[in-house]
Amino acid sequence: MNTERHAEANKEALRNRLQNIYVGVYKNTPYFKNLPCEIEDIDEGWVRLKFAIKPHLCNYRGIASGGVLAAFCDTLMGMASRTLGYRVTTLEINMNYIRRIEQDHYLTGIGQVVHQGGKTIVVECECFDESGCIVVKGRSSFYVLGKLD
Repeated sequence: MNTERHAEANKEALRNRLQNIYVGVYKNTPYFKNLPCEIEDIDEGWVRLKFAIKPHLCNYRGIASGGVLAAFCDTLMGMASRTLGYRVTTLEINMNYIRRIEQDHYLTGIGQVVHQGGKTIVVECECFDESGCIVVKGRSSFYVLGKLD
C-alpha cells in the first residue's frame, strides 16, 4: 500500500514538473509564443507536438523553410530534454530533410530522449505530415546547465 502511494506521488510530481515546463518556459517566452506549435502529449523524456505550416514560414514556392523546420525540431527536442527536469542548451543539431511540406498543412513531431548523461542529453525526433509520411528527422545533443527551478 505504501509503495502504491509513493508511485502515485511520483506520477503527480512528474505531472506538476511537466506542467511547470510548459507554462514557465514555453507559454511565457515570446519566441515560443510565435512558433505555431501545440503540445499534443508529453511524458518524461518524450513529447509530441503539432506544428502549423503558416504562409509566413514558407519560401516563395510555398514550401516550409528548412530553417523553420530546424527551429521546430530544436524546440521539440529541447522540450523532450527539459521533461527530465534540466535547463539545457543545444550543443549540435543534425537534420535530414526527407520530403517537403507546403503551407497550410501540419506536422506532427515526436521527440525522444535516447541518452541521458551527467552533462549531456541526446535526443532524436521525427516529423510526419498529415498522411503519416516522414518529412524530417533530427538528432541533437544538449548540454545540461542545471536543474530547472
